[in-house]
Amino acid sequence: MAKKTTKSKKMAPEELRYEELIDQLETIVDRIESGEIGLEESIKGYEEGIGLVKRARGILDRAEQRIIELNADSLDGESE
Repeated sequence: MAKKTTKSKKMAPEELRYEELIDQLETIVDRIESGEIGLEESIKGYEEGIGLVKRARGILDRAEQRIIELNADSLDGESE
């Protein structure tokens, strides 16, 4: 399991790196699965998790697009 960071808990999701988002998601899942929190708090955690997942997907989508662009640039350079 990934190491949990206390720094990432104080930051807004838009400020977090991908790895920090995953750490927060793991923390939420662990708390829900352990049963240490009640239903209402589990629902709040789930909602927070959905936001973190959206942010992480956005980061991955941008990374994928950048890789596609780099590969296209690389292939364009080979044909000259």
